[in-house]
Amino acid sequence: MSQQNPSAKDLPQTKPSTEHEKAPSFLIPIFKLPVFLYRLRLGWLLGKRFMQITHVGRHSGKVRRTVLAVLRFDEKTKEIYAVSAWKGSDWYYNIQAAPAQQVEIGFVRYVPAQRPLSPEEITTAFLAYRKKHPIFSRMICRIPGWKWDSTYEEFLELARTLRGVAFGPKLSR
Repeated sequence: MSQQNPSAKDLPQTKPSTEHEKAPSFLIPIFKLPVFLYRLRLGWLLGKRFMQITHVGRHSGKVRRTVLAVLRFDEKTKEIYAVSAWKGSDWYYNIQAAPAQQVEIGFVRYVPAQRPLSPEEITTAFLAYRKKHPIFSRMICRIPGWKWDSTYEEFLELARTLRGVAFGPKLSR
């Protein structure tokens, strides 16, 4: 039986937003725009800030495509860092049950190998992202209620509550 999401008024004000099970419903239309661009094969217009992951639903067995914000992209290795800001992100649980089938970012597309990110990797990547993209990172932080000007220690504490994945091209043997 699935757990119901409490409304914002039912949550104590001291709890961080990272404890939400899913993204707030008012954000869903905003999150759908990149999905439509990828469906139209125009995902490259989003540059390297978003990626599309193709995965299989752990309950349905259906192929799913999810567009995610990219925390880090290494042009040389093609490694991508993605983080789930909410505990109930289906894409994350789906790729734990069965590895991602494909990732796309810009004009790059491959079958990935995947590994979990440590809290330290998430923290370091977010601090670098914040420095490189100050305006966009301020907006991203507001969505789950994070503090943009957090210290390394504060981000590390937050990163311990997140789930992150590094995707890289599978190496042929």
